[in-house]
Amino acid sequence: MRISVPRGLPAVLLLAALLTGCGDDTTTTGTNTPATGTATAAAPATSTAAPSSIVGLLVSADEKQVVITLPGGNARTFLVRPEDAPRLGIRHLASHAGLTDIGFEITYVTADGKDYVIAAQETAPPQ
Repeated sequence: MRISVPRGLPAVLLLAALLTGCGDDTTTTGTNTPATGTATAAAPATSTAAPSSIVGLLVSADEKQVVITLPGGNARTFLVRPEDAPRLGIRHLASHAGLTDIGFEITYVTADGKDYVIAAQETAPPQ
């Protein structure tokens, strides 16, 4: 007896497994951020700087900073402003730190010479 697996099913199962590993993130304000495959939604920046984006592998995330590694091996650090922290889902981000099969697109603004993360979204790992 031969079993036929529909095309695309392995990819769907892999995606489901990845999303299942994403837990519920409760911020310090007590609101839940749903685990929908994206860590955060982009929100307007409080500065007048135009947002930029970059993709890398997540090294670490906490209430003060998010660190990613770029494809060339260089690390990039983004500061977390207190007003942005609740929507970033820091615990969710931190749960993915060190994984190489999930990349993160970091959206940030630069103000006063410092880069501030305003959103982070799961994506394919950088090449």
